[in-house]
Amino acid sequence: MADAPRDDGLAASAEMVLRRRAEALALATEESEVAKGLSLLLFRIADEWYAVEAGDVREIFQDYAVTPVPCVPDFILGVVNIRGEILSVTDPARLMGLGSIGNDEPTAWPAVVVTNQDVATALVVDEVGDIVEVASHALEPPISGIDRSQAEFIAGSVFVSDRMVGLLNVERVLQPIGS
Repeated sequence: MADAPRDDGLAASAEMVLRRRAEALALATEESEVAKGLSLLLFRIADEWYAVEAGDVREIFQDYAVTPVPCVPDFILGVVNIRGEILSVTDPARLMGLGSIGNDEPTAWPAVVVTNQDVATALVVDEVGDIVEVASHALEPPISGIDRSQAEFIAGSVFVSDRMVGLLNVERVLQPIGS
């Protein structure tokens, strides 16, 4: 009978150690989930919200003058000179077959410069939103109800603040510019 209290104490001690280990493992899992998250820049085109990965965004600017270029696809509005670099200005709404950005004055729109290793373009949008963090596992395949012409430009979808946001496939958006 002298050993019984010791076994209870040992069992309680072992249970406490296991509980601490479980809490530490749970904390490590939560930290790794955050580390595997995506930083997304939100923007609005017409009534819909889209996003690009923040790592694909080089800069955002508002003050610019577009120089039209003849004989280019209609989704290329022209070019701009940003600190000595000539960039194409792309209307993603036209590129995806959604119509066109708001009005006829291109300098009224915010421009989001997206880039990959080979090419960059300024995407004109109606409104630039926030940068949000989402877990990688929250990204879903593109919704099946979108038009086929638009679907090739959407890499996935995610809910942000109770609204569906389409994640642009930057590589696909940049493909016609780099061709």
